[in-house]
Amino acid sequence: MCIRSLAIGLSIVCQTALAATPTTLPPVFVSGARSAEHGLDMPAATTLIGRREIADSGARDLEELLRRVPGIHVADSIGDGGSANIDMRGFGSTANSNVVILVNGRKINPATDSATLYLNSIDLENVEQIEIVEGSAGILYGNQAVGGLINVITRRPDARSLNAKLGGGSYDGWELLAGLTERLGQQVGLSVQATRRESDNYRERNASRVQRVDARLEVDHQGGFSYVDAQLLDDYVQTPGALFASELAADRRQAVFPNDYFDTTSQVLRIGIEQALGALWRIEAELAVRDDQREFVQSFRGFPGTPSTQDRDTIELTPRLIGRFGDDLVTLGADLQRTDYLLLTAFGPQGIAQVIAALYGQVMHPISSKLSVTAGLRHAQVQNDINNGGIPVDLDDSVTVGSLGLVYRPEPAWRLFARADQNYRFAKVDEHTNVPFGQPVGLKNQRGVSYEAGAELTSNAYGLGVRAYRLDLEDEISFDAVTFSNVNLPRSRRLGFGLSADIAMSPTVQLGAGYDYIDSEITSGTHSGSSVPLVPVHKANLYAEYRPQDDWLLRLDVAYVGEQYLGSDYANTAPPLDAYTVADLSAHRDLGDWRLSARINNLFGARYSETGASSFAGNGYNPAPERNFWVEASYRFEE
Repeated sequence: MCIRSLAIGLSIVCQTALAATPTTLPPVFVSGARSAEHGLDMPAATTLIGRREIADSGARDLEELLRRVPGIHVADSIGDGGSANIDMRGFGSTANSNVVILVNGRKINPATDSATLYLNSIDLENVEQIEIVEGSAGILYGNQAVGGLINVITRRPDARSLNAKLGGGSYDGWELLAGLTERLGQQVGLSVQATRRESDNYRERNASRVQRVDARLEVDHQGGFSYVDAQLLDDYVQTPGALFASELAADRRQAVFPNDYFDTTSQVLRIGIEQALGALWRIEAELAVRDDQREFVQSFRGFPGTPSTQDRDTIELTPRLIGRFGDDLVTLGADLQRTDYLLLTAFGPQGIAQVIAALYGQVMHPISSKLSVTAGLRHAQVQNDINNGGIPVDLDDSVTVGSLGLVYRPEPAWRLFARADQNYRFAKVDEHTNVPFGQPVGLKNQRGVSYEAGAELTSNAYGLGVRAYRLDLEDEISFDAVTFSNVNLPRSRRLGFGLSADIAMSPTVQLGAGYDYIDSEITSGTHSGSSVPLVPVHKANLYAEYRPQDDWLLRLDVAYVGEQYLGSDYANTAPPLDAYTVADLSAHRDLGDWRLSARINNLFGARYSETGASSFAGNGYNPAPERNFWVEASYRFEE
């Protein structure tokens, strides 16, 4: 039976789950033990989006897909999707530093700086499934896993296939993709895929270009397999800047910074192995090397930007043992990461040599056939050798966190869970330092604890769920655009709950609805009692899906996002961002190995801003695109 999130009613429809029988093999879920396990019952709200659901979604990229998932708030300030803010549990402007985004277990959002997320490094055509864990995951995934994690699992080259896609749409956008998977004998598989995408995007001076090549070589051997992954990414986007309210009213598509841009190149090489050690234990390990280089110009009102560069070299080793002591599932591992980072701007250099090392362990123990307990412990250390404008500073720290959770199944259709999980986030180099205004180096590292409980009821015809949580943080790291400085919020907390319903009205009609509530509050210090900026209190989703035959589909998605305070408005005195409602319509038709797809985003042409900020220069807004469309033809042949 499909692992379902407590908010699965608003995620991509899990058709296979609705058709499942008691003898259906449960799906493989990786994120709960950092290893592929069937039917893993972890004490958290989880969502699994499979290959068919991804293909049926009509989404062009991960950002579009995640907009449908309850418990996740997506805000795009640039408009190309590659640098969107992915918020889980209400962090606003620092959301991307409080969630872990992984590809096959490798983090793609860097620990050294907060400016880059690399969503354009993920191609949905190459994805087998996406696993989402809501809430703290500090034991298995450590630094930054405060609000939750998203693990993208790519396809293995286990069968010969050929795929291609050509699409185009609004703002002179187009995309071309081609891929090949070939079996080189019985034990070796090779897959290669190339993509190019261009668009002028909604705003003036907002053009983007993405070129990407992915390759995987996999060798099967007795008791396991080994692999080599490689990726080359060239990601360019112009950034037109935020608009004042008067500019927004006059021309919401205009650019205020016509010369600003980001031009990023990334190269990743990863070697891994999974090998059985007898009947009960196995070892899994990965060694990844990553080289990121960025050229950019970023301006502020009254302060034109100048050409700058950002270089990052990272090496990461992640070995672990997974096995069983009787009925217990045990995970023991280590995470080792070294990053050399250098930012060169007109204000002077900011550099860091950062080493993060951690040991962790987790045990999943079945107390009875209906009750299981999960417990874990992690110890992590960070060493920061910072060079801020020629002034060297050493900042080291360590943290130990624990977790305890329960899952109770009174009946097969019911799942009840509760857990407490400690978490942490090490401050990044651009948070430790602030060259323009001489901020002292040395923010405190963020620590917290999450408490949550939930229940879900699943049958062949429907899924119902509820979850509730409290997240308490000390020294939450944030950014104040008014004073242009990084700050620690002494104490803050989030209270939230979510409801969902997913119902098969008939063999051809599927409906779903869900609602999320977050009360995010600063609970001490100067702004005690204020809400955390850029966190909507209310968020709701609806969908209706019509599938008269298996070879074609029509789907309507409606999302409501409530008011939220502007970024950096810790006093909550500026006019908030207006609430907005957006409807998207998508359809596809299969013709043999071909699929024809069409999508209309913002069907009714709503004018709104997903994000904005209050600063010393005034209140700025980033307008979202109005009605736009996309059509494509794709081909996939598999043996």
